[in-house]
Amino acid sequence: MLAKPSDPARIFVLASSFYTAALERPMLQALIAAGTALPVQCVPYNQLHTFLLDPHSAIPEDTPAKVVLLLRVEDLVRLELVALDYADPSAIKACVNAFRERTEQFLDVLSRMSRLALTLVICPSGRGAYKIDFLGSAIRVAEHKIAAELRSQQRHHVISWSEFERTAKPESCFNPSGDRLGHVPFTPAGLDALAAFLSAKLPHMPTTTLTRRSAGAPADLDRFLNSLAVEMAVGPLTSEDEPAAINLVRHTAHFINWPDRKLESGGIRALAADFPAGEAWVVRVRDRFGDYGVSGALTFSIERRTMRVGLLFLTCPVLGRQVEYALMAWVASLAALRGADIVEIPFVPGRDNLAMQDLLQRLAEPGSLANESTKEERIYRLNVSVLANRALSEAPSSAGVSSILSGMQAGQISAIA
Repeated sequence: MLAKPSDPARIFVLASSFYTAALERPMLQALIAAGTALPVQCVPYNQLHTFLLDPHSAIPEDTPAKVVLLLRVEDLVRLELVALDYADPSAIKACVNAFRERTEQFLDVLSRMSRLALTLVICPSGRGAYKIDFLGSAIRVAEHKIAAELRSQQRHHVISWSEFERTAKPESCFNPSGDRLGHVPFTPAGLDALAAFLSAKLPHMPTTTLTRRSAGAPADLDRFLNSLAVEMAVGPLTSEDEPAAINLVRHTAHFINWPDRKLESGGIRALAADFPAGEAWVVRVRDRFGDYGVSGALTFSIERRTMRVGLLFLTCPVLGRQVEYALMAWVASLAALRGADIVEIPFVPGRDNLAMQDLLQRLAEPGSLANESTKEERIYRLNVSVLANRALSEAPSSAGVSSILSGMQAGQISAIA
């Protein structure tokens, strides 16, 4: 159900193709300054498609919401841009083809979006960390098609970047070095200007109110998740894998049980070595959008039929693709083969890792926090005998998780015995 534009909003939702959390505080401050103190909810950029098809992940039922989508179309091929060899004509051609394919895929998602009325801000491409001149007119064509698709649905509001520049007249708005390091394309001054501009536009934004959803994930979301063709591989951590894994730990915030942990070279293996017969494993992921390479890690030891986890994390780009559920089901298989009945996962709450906490709470036994849990650190106890089935049942698409598990490399499970 879409609410009338006059409905008073009770939440402001920010979604984007880049790291949105940097805009949360400036947006909250701008709303307060404008006399509209709405809570601000940010949608992780890696969950954009999922949110558009199932907005209940960020918008509570019967809660009028203003939803803003900040879209920079070059982000559709960000992984390719990071690894692109500009001297290789075949790599350039492959990136162009990937961009056109991703554009069509994103248009398909927008065409299936039925429960949102949103405000789209088209952020400029070509002013970030990566060269995109080789994409030529494909950038403008993609922007035009996306804006046209939303306008054709007659319930959205589209804002061009030129309108923002005419109104706000921002200075030093773009930050290529920050874009490369933190996926944040704007300077602090640019974020403040954008937040002030959006808060002024609030009365003109459409409002969405979601009613109670039917049981299970929406059919469109289920089809999208199953279409990703996700492949996950888990193997023992090697010295060659560890630099990439440690770099990910430093930049991972949403799905990590031990945030802000500073690890040096060899640190992940050292965590495993702290315990008798400790082990360290690495996760690799790819899907039809690209190869994410090393995407997570797990360390643990087995003590008295209990798997005691040290570090557990997945990097942001693979979240929302069922990988977190498939990994927990795989952990159940690993624990069973190691003779464990219980998996204990310590968890330290951080600013952004509430999604992991929510998953652990849903997978853990009721009232299963171990006695040694403190306010700062909690220990979730997961029953190995039911963990895999529980991960499947909690996943937005159990069929998608089953597909990931069945598609794992041959011998993957037997190799851990």
